[in-house]
Amino acid sequence: MFDLDYQPLRYRTRWFAYLDLLGFTNLVNSKAIEEVIPVYSEALSRMRSACKLGIKESGLLSYWFSDTFIIYTGSDSLEDFAHLESAARNFFQLLITKNIPVRGCISHGKLYSQAKKNIFIGPALIEAHTYGEALDWIGFCLAPSVEEKLKSDLPLDQRYCYRQVSDRAILRKAPVDYLYAYAFNNGSVNGKNHFRTALTKMKQDSPVSAQIKYENTLGFIDKHA
Repeated sequence: MFDLDYQPLRYRTRWFAYLDLLGFTNLVNSKAIEEVIPVYSEALSRMRSACKLGIKESGLLSYWFSDTFIIYTGSDSLEDFAHLESAARNFFQLLITKNIPVRGCISHGKLYSQAKKNIFIGPALIEAHTYGEALDWIGFCLAPSVEEKLKSDLPLDQRYCYRQVSDRAILRKAPVDYLYAYAFNNGSVNGKNHFRTALTKMKQDSPVSAQIKYENTLGFIDKHA
């Protein structure tokens, strides 16, 4: 019998990032395993690279299963947010530059975690999953709970890497009028945005059914260029 003992100290308010690889199911179904493993291995390597600084200095925790990756903190301090945001955004950016489509979301809220028993439960996970999955694009957003928590510190409209997305084509059925999302605006070299270049290449290689996601993303980038 599986013994689950509730430990109150593990249920606390945290920063939580949820990211998932897009098209991974189709990749597994349509490609030989020797083609799938390198993609997955690359994703794991990129997550470890993005979290390396945080693991040493701020105790960032990470976990993955199949096409889902999570990173979370031990507290909800502003310092922990800075470390988590940097790690999660860097992970997202590194995957994009390797032509691996991904989308994700950061939330703020209660999370119960027992990583050794693969247990992750709480509003923070539910919110990050809801908004990460809802948006029809290849992007990275901040949940409403993050805007609420940070509004008295440095509001999201004053943060360099984030811009408001209100296009219903992107938001789909998300129960909000807008979200703040990573604007891909720190990826220019000699005036050329290499994130946009990678996304354009991925769009060309994607199935017709997935191309609207890239069109939505490219439109968002161009709007905030």
